[in-house]
Amino acid sequence: MEIVESKKGAFTVLALHGELMGGEEAQPFQQKIYEAVENEKLNVILDMEHVKWMNSSGLGMIMGALTTLRSGGGDLCMINVSERVRRPIEVTRLDSVIRIYASLEEAAGSFSEEE
Repeated sequence: MEIVESKKGAFTVLALHGELMGGEEAQPFQQKIYEAVENEKLNVILDMEHVKWMNSSGLGMIMGALTTLRSGGGDLCMINVSERVRRPIEVTRLDSVIRIYASLEEAAGSFSEEE
């Protein structure tokens, strides 16, 4: 998995590429989340446009990130989620916990409304 990071105002966008399968790839992802907390960029948008597949370990990575960010007073949401990636989120009913938006603008607007 490749992670491309960009800063957009008060939040961080992490564009994920490849497959989210947990294991060794979880460490760089977790490091990006810890860096966001350390830099007080506590609101993170995961751009899932280039994620081909996600298993339960990948979903666990995302839930761990969500927990870390919320513990620090922030939040996490996802954009550009394909049906194939959305499926495990819906099956586990985590779509009631993780906010999913169609676009970066929608997600950014959701953080603005919270402040």
